Amino acid sequence: MHLLTISLVLTLSALCVAQPQGQQRPFAAVHPSNKNNGEYARFDNEQVLRVQISSIEQLKQLEAIVENKNLDLWSNLRIGTVDVRVPLSELEAFKAAIPFPFSVMISNLQDLVPEEAPAATALLQNNLKPWNFTDDSFWLKYHDLATLNTFTETMVNQFPRIVTRTSLGHTHEGREVFGLTIHRYNRDPEADDVDSDDKDDDNELDLEDLIEDLVKEVRTEMRSWWSWLVGFSKSQKKSPKVKTILLHGGQHAREWIGPATVSYIAKELILGYGVNKKITQAVDRYDFTIIPVLNADGYAYTWEHNRMWRKNRQPTSIPFCPGIDTNRNWGYKWNHGGSSGNPCNEAYRGPEAFAAEEPTMIANYILRKKNVVAYLDFHAYSQLWMTPFGGDCSEIPDDDEDIMEGGLGAAKALMDVHGTKFAVGSICKIIYQASGSSVDWTYAEGGVKYSYGVELRDKGLHGYMLPAKEILPSGQETLAAVVHLANFIRVREDQWGDKV
Repeated sequence: MHLLTISLVLTLSALCVAQPQGQQRPFAAVHPSNKNNGEYARFDNEQVLRVQISSIEQLKQLEAIVENKNLDLWSNLRIGTVDVRVPLSELEAFKAAIPFPFSVMISNLQDLVPEEAPAATALLQNNLKPWNFTDDSFWLKYHDLATLNTFTETMVNQFPRIVTRTSLGHTHEGREVFGLTIHRYNRDPEADDVDSDDKDDDNELDLEDLIEDLVKEVRTEMRSWWSWLVGFSKSQKKSPKVKTILLHGGQHAREWIGPATVSYIAKELILGYGVNKKITQAVDRYDFTIIPVLNADGYAYTWEHNRMWRKNRQPTSIPFCPGIDTNRNWGYKWNHGGSSGNPCNEAYRGPEAFAAEEPTMIANYILRKKNVVAYLDFHAYSQLWMTPFGGDCSEIPDDDEDIMEGGLGAAKALMDVHGTKFAVGSICKIIYQASGSSVDWTYAEGGVKYSYGVELRDKGLHGYMLPAKEILPSGQETLAAVVHLANFIRVREDQWGDKV
C-alpha cells in the first residue's frame, strides 16, 4: 500500500468508523500492519501480554478495550487467559485500563521477527538447492507460498496414480488456491493384505482388527443371503460414490504452522499408502482433499511485508485497512457476535456473509461434492479440537455425541504420539462466541457431519512465532489424529451404513 501523505493521514484519522450499535470511534493507526512502504514491518518494543479473565463481565470489558483500541488478539477471547499484542504507543494506557492480572509473554516482538522479508531468503535457498519433498528435511523449516505450491505440483506429478490436482479458484489478487486429492482409484480395498510399517501399533490393535473383520464378514454374508432371497445380484448393486475428507490450513495468514502441518499430512498419506495399514484403509475408503494454504494472498503478504498479517487482502470501505477475517465471514449465523464491524479490526467480518473469496471457494466446493464426510480447518494456537457451534451458544448439533466421540478419539491418538494434550469441545464452550466460522457453516449448511476447527501448537509460549523445530512433531501427531478420525468414520459406516 502506498504511504499516505501527512495531511491525508491527519484527515483520515479524523474519520469515524460506524459500529453496528450506532457508536462511532476514530481509527487509531497504531499497527505496522496498516503500513506498507516496501520494507518488512517492524514491531520494536511491542509486547504480547497474557491477561487473566475470570468472568463473563471481565471478558466483555476486555473485548470492548481491544475493540476500542484496535488491538490484536493473539488467542481467542475466553474465560481463562487471553493473549493480546500491544504496540508501544498503547502499552501504558492498556495496562492502566485493565483491572485484571496480566503477565508479559513476549517483551519485544521484534526479537522474534526477521529483519528482512523471509520471501527473499526463501527464493535464494530454493535456487541454490531443490527440495526433496518426500524427505522429512523439508519440514525442518517454514516455506513461502511459491515453495508450498511447488510441493503440491510435484506430488501430483510424481504420484499420478493416487494424487490429482484440485483447484478451488482465484483470490482477489489473482493467486490460485489449489491443493491435491489423494485416493487410490480402480482398486478393490479388500483385494490385498497390507502390512503395517508400525509393528507395535499392529500388535496393539490385533483384537480390534479381528472384531472389525468378523463384523465385516457377518455383514457380507447377511447381504449375500438377502440378495439371494429377494433376487438381486451383485452386478445390480451400484458402487457408492467415494466420500471426501477435506483439510486445509492457512485461513489466517500468520498461522504458519497450519500449512506446514497440512502439507506434512499430505506427504505421509501419499507415501504411507500400501505400506501403513491404517493409512491404506483410510485412503482406500475416502478422497483426501488437502489445501495447504487457503488464504494465499494473506500468506504471501506475511512472507513479503508483514509477519503479523491475519486477514485476506481484499479492499474494504477504508482504503488503509484492507482485509476480511475469512473465519468470521462464513454464512451460517454471520454477525451474531464474536466478530467486528470495523474494517481496521483483525476480526473484521466483512460487509456481508461470503464477501471474502476464500470461504466462498471452500463452500462452493463442498456444495458441488455433496459427499464431504469430514472437514478440518487447521489454525494456531492453543491446542484445541473444536466442534460446532460458535455463532449461537444455545445451539447444539444433532450429531453432537458422534462428533465429540470422533474428536476425543482424534485428540487421544494425537496425544499418544508426543504427549501433547488438546482440549475438545464446542467453540462456545471451549473458548467464546465467534460467529461466521467455517465449522458452523460446514456442519449446518454444508452437511458435513464431522466438522472441526483445530488450534495447533503451542499454548502460548511462542504463539504465532512457533519455532520451526516444532513442525515435524506437530505434523506427526496431527497425522495420527486425522488417520484415527478417518478410520473411526469408516468403522461407523461399516457398522451403520451411510447414516453415520
